[in-house]
Amino acid sequence: MAKGDNRRGRKKYRVRYDRIVVLLLIIATIAVLISSCVNKIKGKDNKANAPEMPKVTTTMPNEQTVTTEEGSIGASPEITTETTTVSPFTTVSYAPAEAYKGDLVLVNHDYEYIFPEGDIDAITIVGNRNDFYQAGDYVTKLDKEVLVQLNALMEAYAVSKNSDTTNVFVQDGFRTYDEQVARHSSGKSKTFSAGHTDYHTGRTFDMFLMDSESGTGYAYFTADEWFSQNCGSYGFILRYPEGKQKQTGENPRTYTYRYVGAPHAAYINFHQLCLEEYIEKVKGHTNEEPLEISAGEHTYNVYYVPMAENGNTDIPVPADKEYTISGCNAGGFIVTFTVS
Repeated sequence: MAKGDNRRGRKKYRVRYDRIVVLLLIIATIAVLISSCVNKIKGKDNKANAPEMPKVTTTMPNEQTVTTEEGSIGASPEITTETTTVSPFTTVSYAPAEAYKGDLVLVNHDYEYIFPEGDIDAITIVGNRNDFYQAGDYVTKLDKEVLVQLNALMEAYAVSKNSDTTNVFVQDGFRTYDEQVARHSSGKSKTFSAGHTDYHTGRTFDMFLMDSESGTGYAYFTADEWFSQNCGSYGFILRYPEGKQKQTGENPRTYTYRYVGAPHAAYINFHQLCLEEYIEKVKGHTNEEPLEISAGEHTYNVYYVPMAENGNTDIPVPADKEYTISGCNAGGFIVTFTVS
């Protein structure tokens, strides 16, 4: 009996594994939550203490500024692009007739002058010259702008000599088509037929020194150092220089001058070219790769634009600089603008 009583009085405990599992899951969940909170707090601290990301400023060729965050396409914090100034170009439209006008028109055996309306304003030398040279007669004409430059050249020449230059005579300027027909037929102008002489342009003339005793004229200016070095500054070249017969179709003539305008004359004279050679050289240059000419205190860009096969020609010109356009009578246009 005593033994049975002991069994009834003893408590029997059973292990509840399901409760242990639940408890462990709760503890694990709490641990994960605590770890997550700690990481978030650390992340915020790191972000708060981290330096701002560098920004990259890139200056484009058209001088627009673009700012981008590091990591954007094309951006790099280690690259600095310097400003490059590109002269902007626009276009102007020129009618076909304009290709035969201008100070750079070429006239010779191969290229005929067609007397385009509005090309020149021919006026007589008498009544429009200054006191530093004489006219050979009362009827010879030159283009008005040519006379303005010739007057300036001869005044400067007289100052350089510090003497009277009234023994300088200018003659044989602008010729009409009919006048050249008559001269060619009579043998006075054997080389060029009507339409093919440079005198048609109104920019070409003969210049002599007159011997006061004999009354005869003789060429002199090609031997004058000041005149040879400075006539280009006023836009004048020797039209038929020595050694250029093949290009010009004319024997050398030391008294025939042609106005082409600066800076073309300065370049031609310095490099000892004839007009034919210069036109050919310019034809090898575009507005993207112009011929650069330094004349006096200025620098110029010169380039060629071929004439359109049909209709008007769109000519690229600088949008922010002064420029001139001359037809060359040889297939296109020549643009000149001052760079500096």
